[in-house]
Amino acid sequence: MKKMFFLIMIAIMVIGCKDEEIIVQTDELDATNSTLSKTREVGMLKFNSAKELQSFVAERVSSKLDLLEEARTFSERGVYNPLLFVYNLEAEEAKEYGIKEKAVPTVASDDDMLLLLLNENGEIQIEDKIFRIDGDFVYSYQEGSGDDIDAFTEKYNAGGIQMKRGESIEFSKALTVYKHDNVVKEERENFVERNQTAFNFFDGNHRMKSRQFHGYWVFYSSIGAKTLVERRKRFLWVTWWKNIRVNNRLQFELTYRVTSTFGFPTLFLNASGNSGCTNCN
Repeated sequence: MKKMFFLIMIAIMVIGCKDEEIIVQTDELDATNSTLSKTREVGMLKFNSAKELQSFVAERVSSKLDLLEEARTFSERGVYNPLLFVYNLEAEEAKEYGIKEKAVPTVASDDDMLLLLLNENGEIQIEDKIFRIDGDFVYSYQEGSGDDIDAFTEKYNAGGIQMKRGESIEFSKALTVYKHDNVVKEERENFVERNQTAFNFFDGNHRMKSRQFHGYWVFYSSIGAKTLVERRKRFLWVTWWKNIRVNNRLQFELTYRVTSTFGFPTLFLNASGNSGCTNCN
């Protein structure tokens, strides 16, 4: 299983707003201050307010534990199956948990915190709204109205609905659909866009693999970089790369844009600092 080290992450949980605050990504196992519930036959995280969600994230930001290990613990306790846990299962393991590979949603993000928040259906509940991410869309709907998503998908695939990236529509009284813009942009020389992979080689047998990400998901936004160190392995004529544990201390410096959906002016802010981990992948 892969355990990635976060260089920097920015997140704020204010529904309908893209404001961001700087946090340094780490992990924590204690979930006593969050509200956990089960909806239908699949468990999910449930928060009574956006502030409660923000506290849940902040607790894990200030800790030193592994998000993947926490995801595994949530699953073993029968609380819910985090998408982070599901994405790290082998095919045979998924069958043991009753998870159908074709039914797993696509959430194109390297942000482990986001994947921890979502259950195996890509869902999270905040107040009386359930948010579901799958493919190009973020769905916001009321409990019991999930069938509206199927109706939207059918109409969209048939060409009956046209949406641009960054656009939101009210499909029904119970369902709002946002087509996100969290996709790989055009590659440019000497420029690494989000969701692209970069490699830094220490020598012929060791390298650092990193991916930069940033995304807006209606209820959550973040920016960061995810890194791991790999060692080249050889057996006869076969070569592959394997994760190894090392002591890392990384420095970061960035400029980011804060955009509000409520008409406030766009701001450009800076962040710098360092983050370290001991004996981590």
